[in-house]
Amino acid sequence: MVLRIRENKTSLPLAGFGKIAYVNGQNSGGDIEVSIIVDYEQPRESNLSKSAVDELAANVAGQIGYEPGTDLTSAVQSLGGVLVIQDILTSNLRSSGSIRVEEDNSFRIYLASHTGPLRDRFTIAHEIGHYVLHYLWPNRSGRVVRRLEAQRYGTGRVEWEANWFAAGFLMPADDFRRKFAEFDGNIAMIAAHYGVSAKAAEIRVEYLGLATA
Repeated sequence: MVLRIRENKTSLPLAGFGKIAYVNGQNSGGDIEVSIIVDYEQPRESNLSKSAVDELAANVAGQIGYEPGTDLTSAVQSLGGVLVIQDILTSNLRSSGSIRVEEDNSFRIYLASHTGPLRDRFTIAHEIGHYVLHYLWPNRSGRVVRRLEAQRYGTGRVEWEANWFAAGFLMPADDFRRKFAEFDGNIAMIAAHYGVSAKAAEIRVEYLGLATA
């Protein structure tokens, strides 16, 4: 049987396949050709304040046992996700650096093969933010989101929210204040400890109202 995946469409349910699908007919070899059509929603704003997102991100990091500065693969896995590295020469770049959520504890984060580790770390945390803020949060708050896809080049408040989450997840406020004091405000040392860019560390310092020499 030949299965062809087509996304962001609608059709009628075909019994036995578990996803939205329809029968196209038989091909020349006599096999039935079936198109499975998956409909993904685009993320909508959580409308949580920046401080609430920051607190939620630190809470999630704590719940899953993420230690600041450590590898994010286990964090993704503990939430039910997997990381997919896409070769820029053979993959659809539209999906690079995006997330697709199928259901609770089932999502994929897509990363481009040519990006560096610091960018990848922030991207991963950003996409976890989409999962928490734009999939789990609405589903826990009475608005049903069945499947979610956030594009790499999205814009607007949903992207700001995911960025706020990423900063709070990678650099939890209380821990960051302690490390800021321990490293005497040295941005390079702070950035290296958390595995983020110097610019990300500087923005965090400014947000938390910490002074540098």
